[in-house]
Amino acid sequence: MIPLRLVEKDHEDFEEPIVELWRDAEFVGYVFWDDDTPIVQVFLDAEGDPFDLDLRDFQRILEMSDQIVSPDMFSEDELEDLRSRVQAAGSGETQADDAVESLSDEFDDEARYRNEEGEGFYPRPTAEAIIERCNELDVAVVEMEGFDYENRNLSARPNLNLLVRGTPGDQWNVFRPEANLRAAQTLHDWPKRDSLVVAFVVQLPNGESIVL
Repeated sequence: MIPLRLVEKDHEDFEEPIVELWRDAEFVGYVFWDDDTPIVQVFLDAEGDPFDLDLRDFQRILEMSDQIVSPDMFSEDELEDLRSRVQAAGSGETQADDAVESLSDEFDDEARYRNEEGEGFYPRPTAEAIIERCNELDVAVVEMEGFDYENRNLSARPNLNLLVRGTPGDQWNVFRPEANLRAAQTLHDWPKRDSLVVAFVVQLPNGESIVL
């Protein structure tokens, strides 16, 4: 599923900035501050149907939006740091980040299995290499899920999962290495069997999440 992205804008009807929510080129909705409450409005798609949204990705983008529209949540320096993480999304185009392209070039062919949506499932040695490469490329591993892949069957293992979320005001140069250290430690503790494969979601410094 294509991750959501946000675009911060000033609007004449609001004292605080508003945030537009986009999925690729599709407009999804707004987040804005009303009196003392952050409000989200989600619209219908071009066919008039509700959007199907990844819950975790939606939570991530709403947390970042809340931080932008809520007055007095941050100092101006902290808010500028947050803005710098999402600035690249302001062009209205999907991010084509060099780091993600490098990960794709290096590891796409090593996926043991890939589902219909293009999500890759990687054997342990490749998963370890992905985490190490993410550190080098300034990319954070924010989600991992473990599966068993045997006889062309993919079996979920609900107890094998990792979800990393930062706290408001986290600096990227602190969050990224901590996230990747947790990913490496978590993978080290998972069962060491040949059938184990790992799915990844990584996050860029601008806040965009990518499924590998």
